[in-house]
Amino acid sequence: CACSCVCWFFCLFVCLFVCLFVCLFVCLFVCLFVCLFVCLFVCLFVCLFVCLFVCLFVCLFVCLFVCLFVCLFVCLFVCLFVCLFVCLFVCLFVCLFVCLFVCLFVCLFVCLFVCLFVCLFVCLFVCLFVCLFVCLFVCLFVCLFVCLFVCLFVCLFVCLFVCLFVCLFVCLFVCLFVCLFVCLFVCLFVC
Repeated sequence: CACSCVCWFFCLFVCLFVCLFVCLFVCLFVCLFVCLFVCLFVCLFVCLFVCLFVCLFVCLFVCLFVCLFVCLFVCLFVCLFVCLFVCLFVCLFVCLFVCLFVCLFVCLFVCLFVCLFVCLFVCLFVCLFVCLFVCLFVCLFVCLFVCLFVCLFVCLFVCLFVCLFVCLFVCLFVCLFVCLFVCLFVCLFVC
């Protein structure tokens, strides 16, 4: 009985110990290994994936966006500003300078030439024509009118006055003299 009890006890103890040890070891090992492996794998994978993805995505996106935006903005702004400013400035300056120079030169030249030519031609023509016409007309008219009027007036006045005066004086004198002489002679003769 004692041997059988010891055997049973030893068997049970060994079995239990082995079972417990094996179970615990297996369970612990499996659990720990699985847990650690899973946790580490998941954590590492997630962390690495997330970190790498986030970092790469953020870095690439930020870098690309910033670089592209900055480059495009700078390039476009610089190019557009420079091109527009240069083109506008050059075009405006050239156009304005050319237009102003051409317009001023043409206008001044044409205006001065036309004005001077027209003014000189008109002034000379008008002055000469007016002066000559007025002088000739006035001189001729005045001279002719004065001469004719003076001549006619003088001639008529002198002629009429002389003729009338001479005729009247002669007639009266002759008549009176004849009458007086005749009367006196007749009277004296009769007496």
